[in-house]
Amino acid sequence: MNSVTIQEFCDSQRISRAYFYILAREGKAPRSYKLGKTTRISEDAIREWIAAREAESMEVAA
Repeated sequence: MNSVTIQEFCDSQRISRAYFYILAREGKAPRSYKLGKTTRISEDAIREWIAAREAESMEVAA
């Protein structure tokens, strides 16, 4: 299973770390896990997060 750091995730999604933590406070950030001192996000969690954001945007548009 491949995973990325929070910074790598933010870079790939073109969001700031500050916005990531806002999403985390709102319960809308992707699932993550600790590996030593580093927080990682799996590719599966990223795919699920994107699907949830897409579904959320479809609800708003409807």
